[in-house]
Amino acid sequence: METTNDDRIRRAIEEQKKKYMEASSELNIWHSPSLSKKNFWQLLSATAQAIMAQRGVYHPFVVDDFNRDIIYQMWLYVKGDEECRWNIHKGIYLGGKVGCGKTLLMQAFCEILHLVSGRTVEMIPATQLYQRIIDDGINSLAKRPLFIDELGREQLEINAFGNKMRPINELMALRYNSGARTFFTSNFKISTLSKGFNEKGEAIGYGQYIGERIMEMTNIVEMPGESRRERWEETAG
Repeated sequence: METTNDDRIRRAIEEQKKKYMEASSELNIWHSPSLSKKNFWQLLSATAQAIMAQRGVYHPFVVDDFNRDIIYQMWLYVKGDEECRWNIHKGIYLGGKVGCGKTLLMQAFCEILHLVSGRTVEMIPATQLYQRIIDDGINSLAKRPLFIDELGREQLEINAFGNKMRPINELMALRYNSGARTFFTSNFKISTLSKGFNEKGEAIGYGQYIGERIMEMTNIVEMPGESRRERWEETAG
């Protein structure tokens, strides 16, 4: 029997539906609807304190007016709760001043996501990304869940065989296209990282294209407050 256009269209529709189901099948692995607020907060606190101890800092994890609402939204995110103000199917871009506690909080949060999903969210400082790309190739980082710490502090351009390359731009474009779950901390606002080159032709950011991709990939969250390190030192003293 001759295949008609309607038959081909129906098959194409079914194929696209199948692709959608495959792409969305893992969305719920990041969520645990039964996780209580009490258990989440206790788990986050215990995880953060363990991380601090690994750094040689022995101090209780502090919950205050600067991080309390963010922690609450993190709990709703892990639950997959529709009341979460963030998009629970996106990553998170946590910005704030140096020392405000954003890296500790995000690292502890990603440990909880690993516990819930069974997927390791690998933490890589932005300053080490270039070396990872050189050692393992950019495609090795295209799809795996990543927590990129201190985005914007890395070298923006490198010279390779006489050519200037911008590997972070390429990596962000790849991860955007693959829908990879990505988490960031940064001292910089997206508007700053979205700048391209200065009048001297020197790279000062990723450019608008990548800035917009990061905004589409993540929930942009600002963590208020000054450095906590001095406060801990004063308390310990």
